[in-house]
Amino acid sequence: MALNRNHSEGGGVIVNNSENVLMTYDHVEISFSDIEPMPDAFKGTKKGSVFLTPYRVIFVSKGKDAMQSFVMPFYLLKDCEIKQPVFGANYIKGTVKAEAGGM
Repeated sequence: MALNRNHSEGGGVIVNNSENVLMTYDHVEISFSDIEPMPDAFKGTKKGSVFLTPYRVIFVSKGKDAMQSFVMPFYLLKDCEIKQPVFGANYIKGTVKAEAGGM
């Protein structure tokens, strides 16, 4: 995972030359739990867009926040579940493992 490395000043996403964006979803919310200690960039619910590439998921927040972008490579995602509650929005729940030397 990486924090604040894949966003542009205009609110877009920056991807490597070897990958392309397969899908984009706007009006997405992301939140984090079970982090001790919780850094300020991960506190609260973030709103923005998600970009799906063949190798990773990139979240780019909307507005000025300590978290401008968050990258989740697929090989670091564990225990993913798709939830479809009767009352409420669909969501994906899972665990993202930090890379060595990361947060």
